[in-house]
Order: sequence, then C-alpha cells, then structure tokens
Amino acid sequence: MRRFPALPLLALALAASGCGGGSAAKAGSGPLLVMARVKDAVVLDPSHATDGLSLNVTNEVMQNIVGLKPGSFEIVGEIARSWSVSDDGRTWTFELRPGLQFSDGTAADAAAVKFNLDRWRLRSHPAHGSFAYPYYASVFGGFPGAIVDVRAPSPTRLVIGLASPRGSFLHDLADQAFGIGSPAAISADPKGFELKPVGSGPYMVAEWVRDDHITLVANPKWAGKKPGYPTVLIRDIPDQATSVLSLEKGDIDMLTDPRPEDAKTLAAKGIALALQPANNTSYIAPETEKKPFGDPRVRQAIAYAIDKEAMVAHLYAKGAMVANDWLPPGMLGDNPALKAYPHDVARAKALLAAAGYPHGFSTTLSYPTSPRPYLPDPPRVAETLQSDLRAAGIEVTLQPSEFGVFLDKVRHGEHELALIGWTGDNGDPDNFLYPLLDQDSARKDGTAQNYSFWRDPAYHELMLAGQRTNDPAKRAAIYRKALVMIHDLAPAIPLVHTTVPVALKPTIKGFVPSPNTAYHFVLIQPPAGS
Repeated sequence: MRRFPALPLLALALAASGCGGGSAAKAGSGPLLVMARVKDAVVLDPSHATDGLSLNVTNEVMQNIVGLKPGSFEIVGEIARSWSVSDDGRTWTFELRPGLQFSDGTAADAAAVKFNLDRWRLRSHPAHGSFAYPYYASVFGGFPGAIVDVRAPSPTRLVIGLASPRGSFLHDLADQAFGIGSPAAISADPKGFELKPVGSGPYMVAEWVRDDHITLVANPKWAGKKPGYPTVLIRDIPDQATSVLSLEKGDIDMLTDPRPEDAKTLAAKGIALALQPANNTSYIAPETEKKPFGDPRVRQAIAYAIDKEAMVAHLYAKGAMVANDWLPPGMLGDNPALKAYPHDVARAKALLAAAGYPHGFSTTLSYPTSPRPYLPDPPRVAETLQSDLRAAGIEVTLQPSEFGVFLDKVRHGEHELALIGWTGDNGDPDNFLYPLLDQDSARKDGTAQNYSFWRDPAYHELMLAGQRTNDPAKRAAIYRKALVMIHDLAPAIPLVHTTVPVALKPTIKGFVPSPNTAYHFVLIQPPAGS
C-alpha cells in the first residue's frame, strides 16, 4: 500500500477559526474585484460543462477531492488531506478533512462525495437525471465506466474501486468538471443547481444574469484563507474594444483572453500581462464518418494546405508556436521527433487527386464566434483557413455560431469540418489523447468530445494500456506511439499551441497564471488601504 500525504496549498490551508463559518465578510462589504471576458458561462453545474468559461467560475465555488496547486499541475489535497492506493492499483482510499461544510451548512463529508461520484457514474442514481455528464463519460469511458465502486465507511474516509489500475486517476479527479456539490442542493433542484451551484469553495454564486454578469461573494463556510476580495463581479463584454477601454480607464481590474493586438496595446500603456503557460491545442476536426473525410489522404491534404507558420506570425500573440504534435511541449509522452505537416499546396493537391478528388471538393467549416484561449480571434483564423484550403482546391463555406450552439452541434456530429481547441485540465497526456480522439468519446448523443468521430481499435488499445499502468516511462512510450498514429493518420489536424494572456491593473497583486486557466480569486489581494 503506497501512501501520499496531501501537499500544502496556501489557498486551502485550514484556519481553525474558519470552521465555524462566521468570520468571512458579508456579501457586498469590502473591496470589489471586477473581471471582464467576452462571453458568458454555458452552465454552472461543472459535471454538465465542458467549457472553460463555465468551469473557471465553478472552480471558485466548488472543491474537488484533490486539486492542482495554482500555477502548476502538482496534485494537492482539497476535500481530501491524504490518500493511498492498493498494491494492485485498483483501490484508492482518501482521508478527508474533518468538519468541512458546503455553503448551505451541510456536511462536505465522505457521504457527500460518494453522492456526487454515484450521481455522475450511475444512470440509476436518483439525481443522475437526463443530464449528459460529458466529462465523466469521456474521461472514465461511459457509465459507470472505470469507477466500479464507491464506499464511505466513515465521514472522513472514502474508498474508490477501479476496474483496473489507472495512471492518470489523481489528475482525472482534479479536473474542474469534478467539483463536489451539496447533495441537498442538487436533490432539491437539479436544474436550479445549474444556475446557482452550492459548494465548499471560497466563493458562492450570488447572482447570474445571463450574458451580462456573474456575482461571486465570499463563502462564510469556507475553511481556508479568507479572500482579499469578498465580492467578485465577472462581466461579459462582447465588444473587446469596450473591454480594453474599460481596463485603461480603471473600470475593470482584469481582462481575460485579450486579442493579440489589444494585448500589445495594453502592455504599451503600462497594463500588466500575465501569461498562462501554453497548455492547449487548436485544431481542425474533420467528421470522419462523412465523405470525403474518412480517407486519411484527404485529411493529410488539409494538413499540407494550411500555412501554420503564417497563422502563428499574424493571428496569435507572443508565445504561440506551431503544434508539431497533439500534446503541448514538455508533457509526458511528447515526441520531439514529430514535426507539423509543412505548407505544401502541390502535395495537398496530389493527395486529393490520389483520393479521387483531382478538382477538389466543397465543404463547410463550423467555428465559434467568441474568442477562446486557443483561438483569440476565431473569425480571422477561420477566414485564413478558408483561403489556404481554397488554394488547394477545397472550397469552404464558413458557418459561425454562438459558442453554446456550436458545442451542441459538434457534439452531435452535425458538422463537416470544425475549428475548435482544447485547454488541458490536469497536466496528464491522457487528458488530451483519450477524450479528444478515442472511440469511447465518439458517441453522437451529446456527450462526444471526439469531434472527429474517429474510431481506431489499435489507438483505443494504446489508450487503455496508458491508463492501466502507473509507470511513467511505460506510459510515455505508449503515448509516443499514439502520437505517431495521430500524425500519420491525421484524424484531427493540430494547428497552434499558445500562451494565454490575462491583462491586469498594476495594483492587482497575487494573481497566479495557471496552465488550466483557473483564476484563483482567493489568492488575489487588493491594494493596501482599499
């Protein structure tokens, strides 16, 4: 039996005086932090969400069993304070922090954690309902998936049984989608929980006015470090010029995902830029079950047709790089020997001819209209792709849509080509390779995250092998093989890895740029005397 103590985390350091729940500032009192972004959340029940706009909010409200140390992918305890795994790698035992409460005053104990896990994984659970649980389905392989048993033998002990050893398990549990919510609140109103989740994190959702703002207030039951800002206002400002002007005037304190040219302008005016580490991949997902995208020669032709170097130079901010393979650089299994398909229009045309399309073909490209960390300016990227593909003989009609509509479309396979991307959740290669390209995540029932709907049994076996060993060296070798398959068969075409800027007023202190784009408002400190 291997045992792991929970590593200390400043934001979660238990304060003895905090357990009573009365020491936090009342809603509305104290300094106000205002953050702007271009788009609203989709849903605030993290188990139903797949987008960072939603998950970065719920991350402030809910704790996981284990989480990630701000600024890194180091596993730390949240609800759990220590954990151990059996010698066969199939049974994980978590010792939980005693006395934790959700913001509604109910116990955040082992029974509550079991309720959440069972709700996600068991279709028969009373609270499962008709929700899709896309993250659970894609990470754990369906329902019940890899987690076969959950027990709560005492209020502070949780035991999770797995079907087989799982090298990524702790990192999986740290995904923002697996925040633990109050069973009482979920049971009372599952749909209402999507609007106002109840967790044990540093903040509560006080108000959500769709497409306008979300107000967070300090959670009086929070057992950690008292937030410096008892109220946080997350504003949705679709017009980026307005956001930039608001930051320059001091009306807002933070701006996420500024366009590359706006980031340069703000930096020149003394606005601080915090760069979140490159931990994403933008890519094109061809729907491989639709002609002509089932032919790898057609997909390779698309890869050759795109001038990725020019995209990085003209459409992205400093720190962006051409994606040579599917994983961000430096992740376990990253294969430096792989290089992106070079821009070669003649080669693209030759491949199309060999596939039976000597005169090219016509298709559509679906894409979201709002900026994403991996797509700071989606319309310009889409237009550039349209131009590049036209040069190779592929006529593309652009199909823009609002982000939520776009996600629903691609999850059901209602696209031909899709421009999309992925920000890594937990630092494990399985998080990029399994949900995005494995056959387990290619269901056209609204849970898909494999938007190519590529199903390759050999690739699937590699994914299972990578999950079933805890040996990093063996896992790295497995994932290098998988990356060669992705490169050669091109089920999806990686484009760019990029750093993600967050613009901050110079008076804002304590913000920690995190690779999963979490905000950690609890760490941010107001100016002295405010």
